Amino acid sequence: MLSLVTGALFLFVSCQSGSETNDTKAHTSDSSLNDTLPMQANAGLLGTDSGIVVKEMHRNATQLLGFWQQMPLKDIKQAIQINAPLIVNRIVKDKYKMEGGLTVLYKEFPDLGSVDVFIGIPVKPMSNEKMPTLTDGFVLENLPSASFFKATVNAEPGKTLNSWRKFRAWMQKNGFSQPSDNAKDNFPYFEYFQDSRNAEMTTTVSQAVLIMKKS
Repeated sequence: MLSLVTGALFLFVSCQSGSETNDTKAHTSDSSLNDTLPMQANAGLLGTDSGIVVKEMHRNATQLLGFWQQMPLKDIKQAIQINAPLIVNRIVKDKYKMEGGLTVLYKEFPDLGSVDVFIGIPVKPMSNEKMPTLTDGFVLENLPSASFFKATVNAEPGKTLNSWRKFRAWMQKNGFSQPSDNAKDNFPYFEYFQDSRNAEMTTTVSQAVLIMKKS
């Protein structure tokens, strides 16, 4: 049963925590990426380029339960496979409510070498009672409500570095606000993953959703 839950987390991480709204009057959830509602699908759209779709949106405050680790980006896929069952077990044990899919969080803009990586799942307490003290390296990471830029790209876990660079280059080319030089002001950068079929419905293409805070 746990393996099924973990698999579902990895495949359906588009069910993010918190509602998201754009700066217009239209309101839409970040998880609604289908084409059944064209107006919602284009809400907050800033532009597109080869292999990248960029939007602006607002996210409500989010709380994630997981681990901080140091690793190269190429090791993230394996880290997800190892940590996802542990996080799910902890959510069940401490009676949290799962609010979305598995999310990868960075303290600074992703780059080569070893980086600080948080792998976690959005959660919310099931009741107003005080939650158990976390142990074994688990932490609760609180992300405040803020405006963000979001890029949807084709990339698998551990293979998003070029996509992050393309995202930043697109932002610079099109004159949008750039992150501060202070890493603390930039936090967080994060990503999650989803699968989608191509036009022929014959193969699965991994999509990554990359998010950086608007300065």
